[in-house]
Amino acid sequence: MMKFPSRLHKSCCYTSVTWHESKALPGVKYATRRISLEQRIELTKRARALSLKQEFLQAGETPEQLEGTLVDLLVRRLYLEWGLAELTGLTIDSQSANVELLIEKGPETLSDEIIADIRSELGLSEDERKNY
Repeated sequence: MMKFPSRLHKSCCYTSVTWHESKALPGVKYATRRISLEQRIELTKRARALSLKQEFLQAGETPEQLEGTLVDLLVRRLYLEWGLAELTGLTIDSQSANVELLIEKGPETLSDEIIADIRSELGLSEDERKNY
C-alpha cells in the first residue's frame, strides 16, 4: 500500500501587532505594530528626512544644536505615532490613554519603554538607532 502525502494545507496565522506588558507601569499593556515592507519604506523615508536635518543642525552653533534636539524628539514622536497600535490599563487626567494623549501628557518613562520596543521590532542596529 502506498502512502500519499496529505494535500491538506495548513494555514498560517499572522498578527500585525505584538502585545507587551509595561515594566515601567505595572498593569499597562500596549500593542506595537509589526513592520511590513511598505511600512518599513515609509517609516525609513520619514525618519531619514528628520535625521538628516538633525545631523546638519547639531553640527552648528548652540541655537542649531537646540533645533537638533527638537528633531530628535520629533523622531521619537514619529516612532510612537507609527508604532503604537493600542494602549490599555492607563488613564491620564481621567481619560483613557491613546497615542496622542500619551505624547501630550503621558509619563515619559512609558514612552521610552514603548519606543525601545518599537525600535526592537524594527530590528534597528545600535548604529541605526543613533541615526534615528
